[in-house]
Amino acid sequence: MKKTVITLSVATLLLTACAKPTHNAAEDIQTTPQTQAAAEHEAATPTVDSEHNAQTSLDWAGEYTGLLPCADCSGIETKLELKQDGTYALSEIYQDKGDGKAFESQGTFSFDSTGSIITLDENAEQRKFFVGENFIEAREFETGEKINSPLADHYKLHKELK
Repeated sequence: MKKTVITLSVATLLLTACAKPTHNAAEDIQTTPQTQAAAEHEAATPTVDSEHNAQTSLDWAGEYTGLLPCADCSGIETKLELKQDGTYALSEIYQDKGDGKAFESQGTFSFDSTGSIITLDENAEQRKFFVGENFIEAREFETGEKINSPLADHYKLHKELK
């Protein structure tokens, strides 16, 4: 009986010692309308971490493949290899059209100021892609904005994981 009481006492003591404190140090600071407004503005303003983006945080180099939408064929079988040295190799085969021969281009690419969008050089008509975790997504040519179309979900190429 004594062992049970002692065990329960020790367990209770440990659990209460690990509990979060109920006192909030921020309550000790006297707030004025100006400091409260500044705190609300800071909480409402999202912070962008410029050091952590696709370029610096993701393993983006590799081969991406998929079937992109096509206006006058059943799809474009696409393979885009992004290399760590800033070069690329692009291969496109138009399904159900032509002789099935691949259109190929090579060149360089660069990340935009956000580190999330790449632009291929003039050899690939300066196409833009959003770089995500194990995928890239084709974007509007001029603006780099997401393609707004009923087929928007089909503009992704997935990374070949090894």
